[in-house]
Amino acid sequence: MSVNPRSPLLNSLGWVDYAFQPAGMPPPADAAYGHQRHSANVVLASQNFPPKRCESDGVIATDERPVAVYTADCLPVLIADAKQQNVAAVHAGLKGTLKGVLYRTVEKLCALGATPQSLYVAIGPAIAPCCYELGESMLAEIERTEGVPQHIKWHQSQPKNSHAQRKQANPQQNGIWFDLPELAKQMLIQAGIPDRQIENVNICTYCMAEAGSSYRYNTHFNSDYQSRFSWIRRK
Repeated sequence: MSVNPRSPLLNSLGWVDYAFQPAGMPPPADAAYGHQRHSANVVLASQNFPPKRCESDGVIATDERPVAVYTADCLPVLIADAKQQNVAAVHAGLKGTLKGVLYRTVEKLCALGATPQSLYVAIGPAIAPCCYELGESMLAEIERTEGVPQHIKWHQSQPKNSHAQRKQANPQQNGIWFDLPELAKQMLIQAGIPDRQIENVNICTYCMAEAGSSYRYNTHFNSDYQSRFSWIRRK
């Protein structure tokens, strides 16, 4: 069963078209996307079409061209600016998030005429705290990172996901269970975007999405995986 969730928040913007696609489905043929390196590099669509002309983990469109990212546990973050009708797609894994890719995208959108209050954000399918275990040393490193909000969300015990479609991740290292989507949301709020304008579709790629959606599931079960493309464009 493929999972192709919708965002009521983005749906409310009549000028936006977007998709969080199932694993293995190609993006639109005219989509711009980068060679992703878990960086804070954010470029314009013209710099990454044809795709992968340069390294970037965020792509912004100022016209009707779709911009895309590909993920397999990391966060796909789609952003629409209601003021200028520009859009952005961001690949935000833990490394890129800590390097500031979300902050950098907001900064570049604002340089193009947005304000944080004019931005609407949907966080797509990604690994959720029900399946994302980190060592406590990694948690300490996250908490020391510049730009990370003071009170990040994590769980000492593994949360149960009542919507899981397959077995949740087994504990591997007696660690903690980290909420990456919530970290992204807190950072976006810290960048000035109102809480009510940030939405998480709440789909865990490990235990809820279709088979082949999770890199981490593949490392545990050697089950293979494929990228999930997420894209957004101005109609």
